[in-house]
Amino acid sequence: MAVNPVSPPDRTTPAPEGPALAVLRSAARIALLAAAALLALWLWTRFCRFPSIPWNDMRLAPTIALAQGWPIYPLAEAGTINTWMYGPLPVLFLWPASWAASAADALMIAAGMNAALTLVPLALVCFLWPVDGHGPHVRLGRFAALLGSFALWPELHYSVLFSDNLAVACGLIGNLLLVRTRAPAALWAAAAIGTAAVACKQIALGIPLAQVVWLGVTAGRTEALRHAVRCVVTGAAIGGAAIAVFGWDGLWFTLVQIPGSFGWAPDLAQRLGMVWSALAIQVALPAIVMLLLRHRFTAPALRLAAVTWLCTLPLGLAGLLKLGGWTNSIHSFVLWLPPVLATLLAAPAAERARWSALLGTGLLAAGIACGRLWHEPRLDLQPRIDDYRQAERIAAQYRGAVWFPVHPLVTLYSDRRYYHDEDGMYVRIKAGKTPSPTHAASQLPPAMRMMAFRNDWSDWGIARLMLPAEAGELTVGNWTLRGGVGGRPTP
Repeated sequence: MAVNPVSPPDRTTPAPEGPALAVLRSAARIALLAAAALLALWLWTRFCRFPSIPWNDMRLAPTIALAQGWPIYPLAEAGTINTWMYGPLPVLFLWPASWAASAADALMIAAGMNAALTLVPLALVCFLWPVDGHGPHVRLGRFAALLGSFALWPELHYSVLFSDNLAVACGLIGNLLLVRTRAPAALWAAAAIGTAAVACKQIALGIPLAQVVWLGVTAGRTEALRHAVRCVVTGAAIGGAAIAVFGWDGLWFTLVQIPGSFGWAPDLAQRLGMVWSALAIQVALPAIVMLLLRHRFTAPALRLAAVTWLCTLPLGLAGLLKLGGWTNSIHSFVLWLPPVLATLLAAPAAERARWSALLGTGLLAAGIACGRLWHEPRLDLQPRIDDYRQAERIAAQYRGAVWFPVHPLVTLYSDRRYYHDEDGMYVRIKAGKTPSPTHAASQLPPAMRMMAFRNDWSDWGIARLMLPAEAGELTVGNWTLRGGVGGRPTP
């Protein structure tokens, strides 16, 4: 009996794509594109809102002041009292903002640089972190990791000039160099960039420590000791350069004595209650993921992310719980997130599982962007610089006679002088280093007879206490002038 031969199935040819899988693929692509568009819109609103936040004015002011030749690290009884009590690298990074012709323009340059400070390191890590496999599915997975990281990144980092932003960027780029190659030049660069994070914010010490620990775990004690030497040498070079430029006394007083005088938050339970949702995402979520996927975190690349999370968490939590601290001090989550998402979303997987993960990431990112846009009390689509244009006119009319307690940029441009800011005074008081009346009066407008306050922003009330009881008041646009306000400013 003859039997018709039947050819065996070709195992090298992919099975035809079923309708359900085709729909899943299309849905995933649409979700990722929608997420990208929504996140871009939301980022634009952050860019537009940036100038309206006085923290950005006070934290950009040291860069503009330094460019004008003013010292930015004061002593206990000399120099301009300001809000900057961090390392000098963020001040230098923002130097291009000093080329602007006005306070408003300087803030817009800083807004763009601040956004790039997050997005560029994110893109580098998501697209260059070592993962298994190659091809279109890997690139799409990396793109999804970028969108997921972009969405889950704490909102405040996009809105406020934190010294933490540059510290985290240094940590991400330093770890990327370390994980990709063991070439001597790359190891030195990783040590230098990782250690530079400490010259941004003091609590970033966990970043170079994590590099040393990871090399000890993956390459042995000798490599760890060598890298520790690299970190010490590059750190000494950075520190020596900072001392040469800014002076030992000002750096020691600002970076060590003032922060060292801060106590813990008065009510730790209240502080934790205020940030419990952020802690659930930034502390609990990574811990759960690493526990459930512990077999994946034995790979060297993911182990670096885990070690960095662990080494940076203690100082981050300490910074959060200190007086004046907040969630921006927790660097562990943002250093952990991009490499983990890039590894998990770009890893080889069955077609249905891969596209389901991409769809879930796209929906999550789009949902977060929608939620943020929906809850915005004011959706800014144009840069909010009108108040600065008004402030420029006020400062020009009363040159040398008006003090902006939380907007020192205005008079840096109008008077070419660096005056005290109120947050710096508040910090001194809380640190138990209240300036003397002579020092408090030393860096104020020479003919001061009024103060200018934004009507939509609260302040510490310190400057108001310096006003005489009979002080007059005049509202001009969104500003209130208090003091001897004879005459009417030009609208």
